[in-house]
Amino acid sequence: MLSREEENDTLVEIAQQILTNATKISQQLPEKDIDLRLGSQSDLWETHSGQIDELRSTILGLTSRLDKLLEGPHGFLHEYVSPSWEHGALYVLLEFDILQMIPLEEGAYVSAAQLAERANLPVEKLLRICRLVATAGILEEVKEGKFSHTAISELLVKDEGFMSWVHFQLFETRVASAHLAESLKKPNPFWTGTAAFETAWGAPMYTWHAENPEKGKRFAKAMQSVSQSLDPGNGLIIDWLSSQDQYTKNALLVEVSGKTGTFSQELATKFPTLSCEVQDSAPELLARGKQLIDSDPSSNLAERVHFRSRDLMGPRTIEELPIKDVPITFLIRSVVWNMSDTAVTELLQSFIPCLERHQSDGPAPCLLICDLVSPAFGTFESHVEKAFRRRDVTLMTMHNVQQRTSKEWGNLIGKVDSRFKVTYNERFSSHSCRGLWQVQLADN
Repeated sequence: MLSREEENDTLVEIAQQILTNATKISQQLPEKDIDLRLGSQSDLWETHSGQIDELRSTILGLTSRLDKLLEGPHGFLHEYVSPSWEHGALYVLLEFDILQMIPLEEGAYVSAAQLAERANLPVEKLLRICRLVATAGILEEVKEGKFSHTAISELLVKDEGFMSWVHFQLFETRVASAHLAESLKKPNPFWTGTAAFETAWGAPMYTWHAENPEKGKRFAKAMQSVSQSLDPGNGLIIDWLSSQDQYTKNALLVEVSGKTGTFSQELATKFPTLSCEVQDSAPELLARGKQLIDSDPSSNLAERVHFRSRDLMGPRTIEELPIKDVPITFLIRSVVWNMSDTAVTELLQSFIPCLERHQSDGPAPCLLICDLVSPAFGTFESHVEKAFRRRDVTLMTMHNVQQRTSKEWGNLIGKVDSRFKVTYNERFSSHSCRGLWQVQLADN
């Protein structure tokens, strides 16, 4: 955290610190000239650990403070609330596939008139929309009324999953967030109340996406992209398994509510002697996952990845598993973040009969829980913490759920059974914090 004295630095002192740290980070980079032209790449953007990341974070914090000092309260607030117009303009470009109409070639550009004709939009309106988006650096107006790509729009065109995430943020979440205040005008407790999304759209988010399949498909692509690029949870699980040979060699991992089993397939590929069972209450998801495995016989996963339709909360026994006399890990991944304390307790209690089945010649059964965590106050400087506090409000807005701190999670898990022996680890990315709890029954 920055000290009170550091927060009160003068303009010149902050500018000098920016220059000092920018010089240091430049010395760490193989390329010295960084810009946003089409095709641009940089270790500055790709590196998310080590000194480069630390220096980048420091500079971003300093520039944020410098901006506020330069703008003053009125100027800051004006800029803070105005981007909704830029967001609406970018949504138009995404909704009408405008970015895909501009060639991804250096020096190529397209006039607003050509884009308007292809998209069947009024050129006078599209020109103004493109110009606003260009002021943010997402496009470039290379000549009057003629637009080309930058590295930012290039990313959106090339990464469909990430573009879907941006699309989702600009539509569903933008409308839902505008209804957060309305949802709080009557008693509205976490878990049992009504989410702002439902206030806005008339149905809970997952129900609304099911009723609007095109938006639902876009949301699925968005979440897949985010989990791959920003979510540290899968890496946390893989690293734990890599350090626990007794749970990967001739062992079984049961992924609870594993949907199509994509992650179990990844684990079975990474650990050749590990078998997996994917459990889910949606037979259509399990069938889709099994079809993917069966369609690729060369993967040799069909013998080691099993699928079973199962109620999430039902009582569990070792006897129901496809393999019994091996070390067993139960994995609950991204399942309990939206559950009330009562529901989490009920779910964890269902594993106790299995955790009690300790074989004398092998490790005790283990329950792994990997889920979202709200970082404790003061963990980060404010410009970094913003992303995590945004996540807290996002989950409240979209689902009316409370994101728990690691302490709150620990207290909840510990109350399920006094015999629980719990080991905790956590990992941060730039926008997500994940906790991993290893739960076993203490020896009698």
